[in-house]
Amino acid sequence: MNRIILILLLSCGLTYLFIPQKYNIDKATAHLTENALSRSHTCCAWFVMRAMQAGGCPMILAPAHLYSEILPFYGFMETHDNSHQAGDIVVFPAVKNHHWGHIAMWNGQQWVSDFKQKNIIVANEYRDAKYKIFRHKSQVLQK
Repeated sequence: MNRIILILLLSCGLTYLFIPQKYNIDKATAHLTENALSRSHTCCAWFVMRAMQAGGCPMILAPAHLYSEILPFYGFMETHDNSHQAGDIVVFPAVKNHHWGHIAMWNGQQWVSDFKQKNIIVANEYRDAKYKIFRHKSQVLQK
């Protein structure tokens, strides 16, 4: 697993680690919300990645469940804060019938992936899954 992540990071040139980037959470959440589809098309990772890129983060595309390993390389830290902030990202592991896992971003009002979700759990198979929530370091440092 770590070898796959290393290859993915090297393929993007490790841009984020060497070139300072200002991540604009408002742009990321606006992009995701404006481009959300009416229902799931099983492309959550693509939509969240594109939103992060719109916010200035040179994110790479990977299976959704791998983002729990990738996000820290882009300045995100796992949080256990139950009061979600705009820009928070939830990552679900791979589960039965959902081999790629799931990823979504909190836009300040709701979770959005490739569609506007009704809640954080998008499928019954995720009910007992141990998901992780990540927050960008710029939000953590503001507190």
